Amino acid sequence: MLIKCPKCRLVYDLPDNLIGDDGLKMRCSKCLEIWTAYPEDGLKKVNVSPKNIQKMFTQLSKQTDVLFTEEIKKAPIQSVEKARTEHAKKQNFVANLIIGLLIFLSVSILLYAYRFDVVRFFPNAEQMYKKLNISSVPYATGLEFNNITTKEYVQNNVSKIEISGMVTNKSKYAVLLAPVKIDIFDKNGRLLLSRVEDLSLPRLESGYHILFKTVVVNPTIEAKSVYVSFEEKNN
Repeated sequence: MLIKCPKCRLVYDLPDNLIGDDGLKMRCSKCLEIWTAYPEDGLKKVNVSPKNIQKMFTQLSKQTDVLFTEEIKKAPIQSVEKARTEHAKKQNFVANLIIGLLIFLSVSILLYAYRFDVVRFFPNAEQMYKKLNISSVPYATGLEFNNITTKEYVQNNVSKIEISGMVTNKSKYAVLLAPVKIDIFDKNGRLLLSRVEDLSLPRLESGYHILFKTVVVNPTIEAKSVYVSFEEKNN
C-alpha cells in the first residue's frame, strides 16, 4: 500500500495488512510530520511493465508531436495576428481622433473668421456667439454721416447751436451704433468744446438710416467749425 505524507508528499510503500481499520500513526522521516494513515488513504500502484512503459512513451510522443506541431506553431501565429489587429485598431482610432480634431479646429476657425456673415444669413446664430462671449455684430463699421446741418439761434436770451444729420449703414451687415461725438473748433483749429451723444437705437440694419439731433447751449463766441464723428469703442 502506498501512503503519502500530507505535508511534503513523500510516498511510503507499506504492506497492505499493516494499516488496520483504526489507522496507523506515522511520522515522516523527511519533514517529521506526524499523522494517522487509514486504509482508504492508500494510493493505487501503477503496474510498470515493459509493455506499459512502451505504451506510455508512445502516448507521450504523440502528445509531444501535437504540442510542438499544433499548439506551439498555431499559438504564435494567432497571437501575432491578434496583435496586428489590435495595433491596426489603435492606429485607426488615433488617426480618426486626429482627423476629428482637425475638422473641429478648422470649422471653429471658419465660424470665427466669418462670424459676421454667419449671423447675417442665420440671425439665430448670434445667441450662440453671445454664449461664447464672441462679438458677432461689427461695431460702427460702414457707417456714414449724411446731411449734416448746423443752426445757430437764441432762445430765451440763451445762444444755442443745433447740430443734426443722418447716419446710414452702408455695409452688408447689421452694425452696432457708436455714440456721435461733436467737436467744436475755433478759427485757428483749436478744440473749444467736445460732446458725446448716444443714438436712439443700439444697432442699425444694413441699408437703413437713423436721424440724430443735439443742441449745444452757450457755445463760445469764438466757435467757428463743427466736426462730427463716432466715439471710439472703449476696450
